[in-house]
Amino acid sequence: MLSKIVLVVVTFLFLSLSAIYFMGNSSYQNSFESRFYYFIGNYSKAYELAKKAYDEDSYNKMAFTVLTQSKIAKEYVDYIKTGNEYFDKIDKISSKKLYKDGDKVRVKLICEVMMGNYEKLVPTKLTDKDLVKNAKQMYDKFKQLYQQLF
Repeated sequence: MLSKIVLVVVTFLFLSLSAIYFMGNSSYQNSFESRFYYFIGNYSKAYELAKKAYDEDSYNKMAFTVLTQSKIAKEYVDYIKTGNEYFDKIDKISSKKLYKDGDKVRVKLICEVMMGNYEKLVPTKLTDKDLVKNAKQMYDKFKQLYQQLF
């Protein structure tokens, strides 16, 4: 009976000391905060905090994971944002009365760039599924436009 009590006390002390260590270590505080920002979708802030935490302690695996995943998520967000900007440009080009050969080449290049950039995106198991889905939809739109025009 005494050994069970000792085991419970030792386990409690270990968990308490671990919690105190993680709460007192600024690297782990930053990594917990960066993880929070990652899960709410603020990938830039998550990246900044994770980089700060990883720079403080290169053995902080949580910081490294959030840093890596935030970088990947930011690439997806940038791809989607760029795609929307390019579609706005294509709309402006297509709304002109005179559609010149230079405009056609510009649209072709935009489509090729976006399709090429999509192939460079590499999701992981932790990448937000909505980001991957939205990027795929953006790629499909550019691919469809490219096939229709060229």
